[in-house]
Amino acid sequence: MSMASIIILAAVFVLDVLAFVLAIGAEKRRNTAAYVNVDQNARPYCVYGSDAATGYGIGALVLLAAGQAVIMAATRCFCCGRALSPGRWRAFAGFCFIACW
Repeated sequence: MSMASIIILAAVFVLDVLAFVLAIGAEKRRNTAAYVNVDQNARPYCVYGSDAATGYGIGALVLLAAGQAVIMAATRCFCCGRALSPGRWRAFAGFCFIACW
């Protein structure tokens, strides 16, 4: 295994670990609703505070997409390199690309 491969694997691993940490943070920071009776008919409705979990989740998604882009650019696969000719291998590459998400 060449040094470039090790660096790429390490970079993608770090991106994936950071995405995992953000996903765990998003789970821990989920909002809970509070019932408030401010309506004229005294009907309760839910009030949510600021939502940091959404930002964490979006950050995790961006990091996973960045890791996928690094791998595709390094291997010149699918959309970052020469197009595959139509056939079985192109369909298999498309299936794998969708399945990894």
